[in-house]
Amino acid sequence: MSDHTVLVGQIEHETNTFSSLPTDLDQFADASLHYGDAIPPEFRGSNTAIGGFLRVADEEDWDVVPTVAADATPGGIVTADALSTLLDEVLTGIEESDPDAVLLALHGAMVSEDHPDGDGYILERVREATGDVPVMASLDLHANISERMVDHADGLFGYDTYPHVDIGDAGETAARAMAATLNGDLDPQVVVERAPLLPPLPPLQTAIEPMDSLLQQAAASESKFRPDVSVFGGFAYADVEEAGFSVVGVTDESVADETRATCAALAESAYERRHEFDHDYTSVEDAVAEAADWDADAEGGPLLLADLADNPGGGSAEDGTVVLEALLDAGVEDAALALIVDPAAVDAAVEAGVGNTVAVELGGHVEDNGDPLPVEGRVRLISDGSYRNYGPMSRGLQVNLGRTAVLEIDGIDVVVGSHRQQPYDPEAFRSQGITPERQRVLVLKSTVHYRAAFEPMVGAVREVEAPGLCHPDLSRFDYEHVPRPLYPLDEDA
Repeated sequence: MSDHTVLVGQIEHETNTFSSLPTDLDQFADASLHYGDAIPPEFRGSNTAIGGFLRVADEEDWDVVPTVAADATPGGIVTADALSTLLDEVLTGIEESDPDAVLLALHGAMVSEDHPDGDGYILERVREATGDVPVMASLDLHANISERMVDHADGLFGYDTYPHVDIGDAGETAARAMAATLNGDLDPQVVVERAPLLPPLPPLQTAIEPMDSLLQQAAASESKFRPDVSVFGGFAYADVEEAGFSVVGVTDESVADETRATCAALAESAYERRHEFDHDYTSVEDAVAEAADWDADAEGGPLLLADLADNPGGGSAEDGTVVLEALLDAGVEDAALALIVDPAAVDAAVEAGVGNTVAVELGGHVEDNGDPLPVEGRVRLISDGSYRNYGPMSRGLQVNLGRTAVLEIDGIDVVVGSHRQQPYDPEAFRSQGITPERQRVLVLKSTVHYRAAFEPMVGAVREVEAPGLCHPDLSRFDYEHVPRPLYPLDEDA
């Protein structure tokens, strides 16, 4: 029997405050929601933060108290009821188990109806319930780090990759720091330094500059008494006071000043290199023209068009029609698109039946990202939309598109789902009877995450500048709460 009882929980949401779609408890249930003893068998062995927690827990022979594992697709503000309901699971678990430590999987950019700093509120409530018990959390690279989060945590550990292929590693890092703390080898302290910088999502990918070298410098600074230095790009689509770029160190108290200096140097370097976050993107017209002439055999694979602004992984509605309409107008065939969310169109396809033709007004029903598109398509497949990720990001995680139909529309296979989910894994196609490698053109509603699994199988990638709530031009959004001046909103931040 272990000498330590460790409570584990997950409440994750990346909130796009410009979205009109509220995130209630049903949105968590539609994506990923598990309770109590159902959590370990679901997550053990997966590339998730809880999977990382459990790897260390098994090694340390901890008594694990699983409470809740909740993760909703990014979207609008989290309802007060949803946050209260999920947090109560964690707080009740603390009250009933009196744990020696708490490990949480959070995002870092949650905004709720009552709490603009949702993650800070969670950590504060957990701290109030536990007293001096160590509390540590894994966080997304896009976290907006607040002083409230720092004040109420003994460790904050960010993903070091985007696409996030190291989510499990971040959970494991947090758990190993917790083990060192419980064993008396680490007296943890969290330090944070900031830069007046808020990049959009595409240039934060960590395989390119400036993030590549910033992350390498952070990793080089880590040592036995400085277990983690995380570079957080921030989440630009959460209009909150905490939004922005930061560097967080989890350190032993004895070297806290040295760690803070390291974090300050990294933050300063990021700001000095701010113009490296300015990128160019491909217009819809240019992308479609290239797609019309694309020779997949000669080019080494399909042409991948990333509809990056209509990315549900950043809170967009995922029902934009601009790219699809342009492809149809240009007569592009041998293409596949994942996905357009339109439950009514799915219902119509189900009523028509597989093999039959259905006429629908597809997409364009939620945000200003294209009009409903009148189409006729043959129903190729109906499914429950369920699959597990097989690629490097979140491998083993269950994904649920809700009831799903594949419509063949003038040579383009369109996956139409009922739940918003980012299709960053090829199983989004394969589970629906589509082999992505055999397409001439692929269209994905994703900003960066698709690169982990799709980039090796395609001939080229084009980041397409269509409408959506993850548009990289931040001047399109009416900010009211972010700290100013802030680059790129202000040149002289």
